[in-house]
Amino acid sequence: MKTTEVVLRSIKDTLSWNVIKIALLTGVPLAIFWFGVAWFLWDPMLSFTGKFIGWVPFSILKANGAFLLGGFVWFAAVLTTFALIVSIFNMIIIRTLSPERYRVFSILLLLFIALAWTVFAFLHWDLVYSEVSKVLTWFPFQTLEKGVAAMLAALIFYNLFIVSLAVITLPFHKSFLQKLQLRDYPDTVMIDKHERVRFFTVILRDTAVFFGLLLVLFPLMFVPFVNILVQVFLWAWLIKEAYFLSVASLYATKEQVEQLRIHQFVLWGLAFIGSMLNLIPVINIFAPFFVQILFFHWVLLSKSKIIKS
Repeated sequence: MKTTEVVLRSIKDTLSWNVIKIALLTGVPLAIFWFGVAWFLWDPMLSFTGKFIGWVPFSILKANGAFLLGGFVWFAAVLTTFALIVSIFNMIIIRTLSPERYRVFSILLLLFIALAWTVFAFLHWDLVYSEVSKVLTWFPFQTLEKGVAAMLAALIFYNLFIVSLAVITLPFHKSFLQKLQLRDYPDTVMIDKHERVRFFTVILRDTAVFFGLLLVLFPLMFVPFVNILVQVFLWAWLIKEAYFLSVASLYATKEQVEQLRIHQFVLWGLAFIGSMLNLIPVINIFAPFFVQILFFHWVLLSKSKIIKS
């Protein structure tokens, strides 16, 4: 059973109306709530991050600002390239592919373009950094300082949104996973409620660890590239164990859960793939549902192999 098969199935299932509806009903109100909280608490948070910024050397601050501005350029390049390809070849693609395959193709195309621009930026980073740094020299230190402080304040509120969405999503997992199970794995039987592995305390524990690690690793948020890796790692840590158990508890016995848990590399890989969606605004609303569907397909396909052996 290949991981690519699990990912492609999960992309298709996440784009179903049943999952989209639950994701929007959950994510949009929560996003509005945290936007309101950020609106009222913005000045105190900006003051807090501003004091932290005061300890950071200007060279590091400038590098982080260059990386941030370069990120906006990268994002614009990805969307522009995608729009150009679709506008030029859209009719050919529609005639060639079915509606379901068209949706999967669009996502894979967007991911490929993003990867291509990332590789380009990595190979030519000196040039990119040099040009972006020239733009940053137009701004006085106070302006750049406030800009990075605002970015860090937004990052804190953004993490509060991501964490709360990850926790709130857990109670809804059974409703949409059961429909997928009846469609794709009709012979699978749910585990009795009294025999299921407990998982909700795990997400609460990992949430506390998440914010502890975020506080400890906060200085790394000023290091270009490293800050993205640290952030994705923390998101993956947050959901890996709890989301795996939330799915496995429905369809695997305690003995089977322990056998599946041995595959830590796969569990981390699936958590990382799903956590990458948190980097994309709006799309991040679907990230926790996508991760649960990833674990759902992997658990049921892996469980069938365990039973056969």
